[in-house]
Amino acid sequence: MYPSTPARFDIFPALHLRGGRLIDLAPGSAGPIDTALDERDPIAMAMHWIEQGATRLHIVNVDAAFDEDATHGWSLLEALCALPVKVQYGGGLRTGDAIRWAMRAGVDRVLLGTAAVESPQLVSDAIAEHGREHIGLAIMTDETGDVVTHGTRASGGLHALALAVQMKGLGIGEAMHMRLEPDGSMTGTDLHASRELASLSGLDIVVGGEVRDMEDVVACYNQPGITGVLIGKALQSGAIDLRVALSETRATLAFENGLSRWKEEQTTLRLRLRHALSHRFLDEHLPPPMACSTDYRVLDAGGGAGTDSLPLAARGARVDLVDRSRPMMATFLDAAAALGAAARVAIHQRDIREIPRRFPEPTFDLVLAHGVIQYSDDWEKLLEAMIAPLKPGGLLSLITRNLHAQPYALSLDEHTADELPDLLERTRGPSAVFDTDVRYFSAAWLGEWLDGHGLDVVGNRGLVCRHTLPQTVTAEELASRLEQLVALESVMGSRSPYRETAEHVHLVARRR
Repeated sequence: MYPSTPARFDIFPALHLRGGRLIDLAPGSAGPIDTALDERDPIAMAMHWIEQGATRLHIVNVDAAFDEDATHGWSLLEALCALPVKVQYGGGLRTGDAIRWAMRAGVDRVLLGTAAVESPQLVSDAIAEHGREHIGLAIMTDETGDVVTHGTRASGGLHALALAVQMKGLGIGEAMHMRLEPDGSMTGTDLHASRELASLSGLDIVVGGEVRDMEDVVACYNQPGITGVLIGKALQSGAIDLRVALSETRATLAFENGLSRWKEEQTTLRLRLRHALSHRFLDEHLPPPMACSTDYRVLDAGGGAGTDSLPLAARGARVDLVDRSRPMMATFLDAAAALGAAARVAIHQRDIREIPRRFPEPTFDLVLAHGVIQYSDDWEKLLEAMIAPLKPGGLLSLITRNLHAQPYALSLDEHTADELPDLLERTRGPSAVFDTDVRYFSAAWLGEWLDGHGLDVVGNRGLVCRHTLPQTVTAEELASRLEQLVALESVMGSRSPYRETAEHVHLVARRR
């Protein structure tokens, strides 16, 4: 039903250079040739982005892009390429000698724009000499979709799709797509045009232009054929935190790539127990009319396949599921149809931060935030977005990893005696399923946060208090073992000290 997600998603911090100096993009003046110079050192700026986690840099020689006689400043380029990062470089590369100079300087990939339009043979020769992975295409378009060349000075009437198809035929695999406004400024991301370009040409597309905020980054992620974004002004101005952006996209990639393991995990006794316990605990706080009324609205925020919201839809509630994963939402819709609840569910392929925009009014009686915030360094903004459309008197059901459970999960085989005591202080660690880290929370600390944001905790339960569960359970034994464990854990999870050291915190909070 849905296309597969891209295998990767790269974020390229962009450094625009003029006379060997950084261009200050923050003022928002017209074209980059007219902008002021930044006093910061290009090497220091590059190192800053590397320290934030960047593995790739996008370098633009603005001088050479606008002036065919300008030099390429090879010493600075060599210094940038000596840093522990892959560099892609563009701007005025119009000859084979210029491309060779860039490759000898250490550039991982050169971008050809004007040269691709005016000399396709140069592109073909460069691919033959250097390899297709080291040659990329830079497509800058005007508002009509025609390619702009020679910096921003010329438009030859060649449509972006025609150029992309031609370059794909020559061996180009990836293109940077940017759109220019009539006044010479960069617009926000033209995601529709970029996605169409990827679909019709077969090229992987990195979206440029003005990527203004995390919403633009998220909008580009998980789109067929879109494999990254270029970010310049938003990083310089602080509108986007590169560390957070990289963490978010890498965590989401880890989730997408780990879906098969996640699905296997859902069939285990441990996960069945957690879901059964959370359903039972939440039921204690739900009003009786919910069971038979479609007036009861549920938001499943980051709910994936809707494991915890589907039982509510089956009982009559209306469920809106917000998630970024197409495969998971497809699974959710199939399961809802099988339960006869298809008419009571709706999906929204959005980032959680976009929830207030999609639901600007108090809409929901219940918000599920199950197993979500532990994967995000931006967890406070996620929670704020989740509770934004919650009605006064409505409930938030929050499940996350428990800080105080982590000492019981430490592997003695992976750490020395000297290392183990220090691990008690860590607030994050590896996920058991996905190739990413997760954050740990305590019920007391989350309770204080919720109180400060207008919610009163009305229920606090620990989920999976017994850290050691039967390892091998046959299909015949599963139901009886699950019944035993639910009976025991339902009591343990409500009592101290078991609740405080359970694997998961489950809080139910009511909006004031």
